[in-house]
Formats: sequence, C-alpha cells, structure tokens
Amino acid sequence: MANQKTIMLGVVGDSAAGKTTLTKGIVDLLGEENVTAICSDDYHKYDRKERKEKGITALHPDCNHVDVMESHFRELREGRPILKPNYNHSTGEFDAPTYIKPAKFVIVEGLLGFHTKVLRNLFDVKVYLDPPEDVRINWKLQRDMSKRGYDRDQVINALKAREKDTKDYILPQKRYADILVSFYPQDDENDERLNAKIALSPSNPNPEFNRFIEGLAHDFKAVNGHPSLLSIELDKLNDRPVEILKVAGGIEEEQTNDLKSRFGSKICQKEIKPNLDFIGTFSKGDNSQMSYPLALVQLAIAYFMINTQLPVYQ
Repeated sequence: MANQKTIMLGVVGDSAAGKTTLTKGIVDLLGEENVTAICSDDYHKYDRKERKEKGITALHPDCNHVDVMESHFRELREGRPILKPNYNHSTGEFDAPTYIKPAKFVIVEGLLGFHTKVLRNLFDVKVYLDPPEDVRINWKLQRDMSKRGYDRDQVINALKAREKDTKDYILPQKRYADILVSFYPQDDENDERLNAKIALSPSNPNPEFNRFIEGLAHDFKAVNGHPSLLSIELDKLNDRPVEILKVAGGIEEEQTNDLKSRFGSKICQKEIKPNLDFIGTFSKGDNSQMSYPLALVQLAIAYFMINTQLPVYQ
C-alpha cells in the first residue's frame, strides 16, 4: 500500500472528553475495512507504577515517546505498517505490541496528537473535543469507576493531580484544530440529552458544506417547524472567528434518520458505502445509549475526512 494516499484524522482532547466514542462511531460508519484507528496514549514511556514513582502524569510530553509517535504516524500516512506499542488502561502496564497496517483512512485519537508541529502537519483533519468541564468530569467518573476499577476519590484525586498538565499541554492544542466539537447541556435541566456544536474555521471555508447545512436548516424550518434544531452561524471561539453548526439535543429519531440519509449521500463513494445503523451510540456505565447529535457530529467529521480541504494551522 506504499505511496497510496492515506487520509489522517487526528482527534485530541482531555481524558474522558469522548475521543474513543467519537472514533468508534466513525469507524462503524465508514467500515472497519476502510479505517485504521489507533490511540496515541499507547506511546506512554512509563507504566502506572513508574509514573507514580516519578511523580509525572500521562499528560506530560516527557511521559510519552513523542518522537516515536511522529515516526509511526508518518509511516502510516505514507502507507507503511508499524509495530505499535499497547498500553493497558485496566492494568496500567504494557501489553505486547501490535502490527498495524494503514487502511484508506487512519484515525489517531489521544491526549497529545497535536503537541508538535511535525504531528500537526501529518493530519488532514484535526478535531479537538471540548466539552464543558463539569460534563467531562462526570464522564470520567462514569468511565473510570465502571470500566477501570477506580473509586470516586481516586478519580477526583487523579483529576486534581493532572490540572497543571492539562492547562500546560492539553488545552493549548485546541488552537490548532480545524474542527472543535462540544457537547453541552440543554437549558432544561430535566432533559439529560446534550446539545452539540461543531466550530469550523472560516479562514478556508467549505462553501459546499455551508450550502448543504443551510439547505437542511431551511428544510427543517419549512417541513418540521423547528428552526432551532439545526443551524449554522458565525461566532467567535478561543479568540478566533468560527462558523458553528449547532444541533439541538431534542432532535428526534425520525428527523435524525432524514439527516443521516442526506449526509450519507454526501459521503458515499464507489468503494465506501456508509453504515448508518450504529453511529451515535455511547456507553453510560454498563448501558449503551443513543445520542442523535453525536450521530450527526460523526457524519459531519466523516464528510470532512472524505472532502479534506480544511486549513492547516502552523
């Protein structure tokens, strides 16, 4: 597969920001045969015991083989296989490495994917997940307590220990993203469904996508009478002008299925037949649930993976 064009998607965000959930849906959408997904957190230098002894967190660049990440991701971009390390989040130790061959699309999700200029320039599309902090903390508590065997105090203590490194190394990567995604609560506190917004830089706009979204918003207003369910507007985020696609948490299955069909036609290629059945699913504790805004976010990112004409921030 050497010299074959490989599309690279980077997904970065703080711990429990939803990176794995977002990635899984895109893999399901485009097909496992078309997507290679890996986690940059596998490139930790130290296991959990060693990090505790050294007083360093997994978020710190010195705790990660950033140079190996750069080398491996370049190999994948150029269509060559790698022998990827494996960090086991359940045991806190390293498992045997895995032989990875890149497919047409490669998704790299993790904490430090945009940390260096070399890494940033390897991605065709860069996504940063930016949920409100109270939402992220709640997700981290649910995940680490149900799947990683921690108790509540251990999770809270880990969050406190990581605050400085989050501020110094994770949050600054936000400014390099082509797409910022945030899931946030509705005004109605009794409705747990989250709204979603996708911020797109207008410095190199995608007129086709804008026309497509504006058309959908118009149709929803005319047909369904709910103009607030889907909208696109100009705003400012992180001191930079952006165009924001907003999806209301109250969007229903019937409306979402209509949007899935329209998005699906935009991302369908001869060799790719999108599977719309499982996108939007997420885990809450041991239960699997559905988020229609999440499904539409996954569809929108898949659109940009197939139509990679986004700006590159140095």
